[in-house]
Amino acid sequence: MIRLLVIVVVVAAIAVALVVVGSWLVDGARSLGTGIADRVRRVGSSTQQSLPADSDPQLDTPNQPLAQLADDLRAASARRWARCRAIQEQAEPAESEQYRQLAAHRWDPDIVEPDRLRNESIGQIAATAGLVADRVSDYPAWKLDFFDRHGVRVDLAAEVTALATSAANVRDQISLLGDPPTNLAADHDVVTTYAAKAQLLSRRLDGLVERLGALGEYQQIVAAIQQRQDKRDWLDRVSAIDDFENEVDAQWDATEAGRMRNTADESEMLASIYLDALAPLAKTLGRE
Repeated sequence: MIRLLVIVVVVAAIAVALVVVGSWLVDGARSLGTGIADRVRRVGSSTQQSLPADSDPQLDTPNQPLAQLADDLRAASARRWARCRAIQEQAEPAESEQYRQLAAHRWDPDIVEPDRLRNESIGQIAATAGLVADRVSDYPAWKLDFFDRHGVRVDLAAEVTALATSAANVRDQISLLGDPPTNLAADHDVVTTYAAKAQLLSRRLDGLVERLGALGEYQQIVAAIQQRQDKRDWLDRVSAIDDFENEVDAQWDATEAGRMRNTADESEMLASIYLDALAPLAKTLGRE
């Protein structure tokens, strides 16, 4: 009976302890949830205060088209630069400098160092045109009447003059357009007009590079004609070698070589017989 009473008391004590601990856990969870909520609210409040002032879209709107325009112009300039370099690599080396001098003079009559044009984004169009024309004029095939007979000879001087002069005109117009006006960057009409003219001049340069590429393709055609001419000249030169006569002569030489070897073998055999017969006679004559 006493043992049962003790057990009941112990169980009751454990139950009370569990109730107390449970109440503590509930209170702690409530406090923790309240603290986290307060912290989230404070962080959210501070984040909203630190965001850029983009509530007024007019602050960034004028700069967005100009930034995109700058990216587009840089990409177009890089494409033109790479195209000109590729055309130059196909045309090099060129011995004469007649058309490069012409291109430099059309670009700037007072220029002192024509080669520096190749390092300018627009000047390289003029420099490349002169280089390609010089390479074409270097080919001996360029002097053939083939081009005149078929009406396919390009006026290199006129083409170089047109490309260099046009490139110089676009250069002057780009200089006139200048950089975007910072004091009018918020004016929609100014930004739109500037972008339209800048894109127009960029397309003008694209057209010049396209025309320059056509001149480079013409140079490659002249190079192919030169290669065919060299091949024909070589074949004509070696055609003087008669295959049949040389084949007959080769067989005759082989036959003569065999006859010569046989003669040599016979001579050696006869010589040995003669010397063997002559030796006893020489001894006999020596004793007498």
